[in-house]
Amino acid sequence: MPKRFRNPDDAVGAEGRAFQVDATCADVAILREPLVPCVAITSPQDCIFGQAQPFLTSVIGAAAALARLARSATLVERPDGEHTPESEVFHLYSMLKNYYSGDYHLGNHNKTGFYWASVAAVLLNSIFTSAHQMAELVIADGNAKGPAACAARMRAQEAEGAPPVGAPLKDLVSAEEFARAKAWWEPFTRHSERLNPWVHVSPLLVLLSKINGSLDLPVQTYDEVARAVHNLVCSGAWLHASPDGEQPPREPSPLAGLRAPSHVRAEHVTPVFVGKTGSLHDSKPATACVVGVLPMGFQQILALLQGASNDPTVVANYAHNFSFLIYRPSAAPDIVTNCKKQRSSKAISCVNVEGDEAAFGTRADKLAVCKLHRAAWRLNLDLVRPLCLRVAKPRPEKQLARGDRASVDYCKQRKRELDGQGLLTKQQVVADAAMHAATFGD
Repeated sequence: MPKRFRNPDDAVGAEGRAFQVDATCADVAILREPLVPCVAITSPQDCIFGQAQPFLTSVIGAAAALARLARSATLVERPDGEHTPESEVFHLYSMLKNYYSGDYHLGNHNKTGFYWASVAAVLLNSIFTSAHQMAELVIADGNAKGPAACAARMRAQEAEGAPPVGAPLKDLVSAEEFARAKAWWEPFTRHSERLNPWVHVSPLLVLLSKINGSLDLPVQTYDEVARAVHNLVCSGAWLHASPDGEQPPREPSPLAGLRAPSHVRAEHVTPVFVGKTGSLHDSKPATACVVGVLPMGFQQILALLQGASNDPTVVANYAHNFSFLIYRPSAAPDIVTNCKKQRSSKAISCVNVEGDEAAFGTRADKLAVCKLHRAAWRLNLDLVRPLCLRVAKPRPEKQLARGDRASVDYCKQRKRELDGQGLLTKQQVVADAAMHAATFGD
């Protein structure tokens, strides 16, 4: 290790945190302090799980998917033409504008234009989410239904002998769903670049397109990506949440009341891992990062986007589910003992310790979030059910019962009885025979 890094704590002030080059050395990091604090435990209030990094990782993943989609759409339309990352990203923006405005011109020119735009709308919506609290759906319902509806329209057009161009969003969903989706898209149509959040999205897409998946990058490129992410999180999120790009965002946005993008701080970006109950003045709901979703939520959205091309019932959406039970489901505080008594504070702790209230909330706080966890699980299960049923139908009750606790307890008891009598199970006999054959070649 170089001399200047022999004592990482002295070199970078990393007290309370593990030293990792990409997380502790700002010159090679993408998510940088002070906007995105490194994970550290220096006081009882520090929560190692309630961090913005997972959300922002999905933001970068969604941006990379948008950059790749922009290139694919450009190559489909102009396979032999010249194109640059800037022109590809601009073409993607044009497709999105036509998708929401209802202009069929692009759809007639590029047979997959509307479908590309429907997928891009979901990816962009996963960055600038429509909700931020636990168990709330992050994609506007019109956007979420767009890909499956567009693919179904293309199949119907092809069956009728017409060009399979799809349709703009207003022809695919109900008027109410389109209105909500259009309201979400409205900030991206502002004519002034100073007020349009797309101006803070496109630089990251262009950079990712230029990098093209390479890991052999100079430090200057890391700086450019870090600035692009910072601008997207601060300026992009603030402009999208603002009613007109000039007034402060309003409730329930995490940026409500901030008068300018420069006022966005770590406290606004870092999630509220466990909400606080109590009086109206002290209450604070569990709130996600100002942009993005958890990686598992982004995975769900991507899987649903894949299924949407073949199943018209698929809705590409995700309900926020980011609090303590995703790390330790057995810590659910609404599970009581056999005597119907509350379990210990250690049993309902995310980190399985007593006295975690400062970082993970009181028992009342955890109970409130637990209800939202269960609502989010139900919503997400309903969303992925069409895909699961296409993969395999549910097994019959007789087979499902094999995983019951009573059956497992019976097997354990029966095994102990056989061991006491010096007898072997059928599985042991088969396994011993297979091992004997493998050893001696019989």
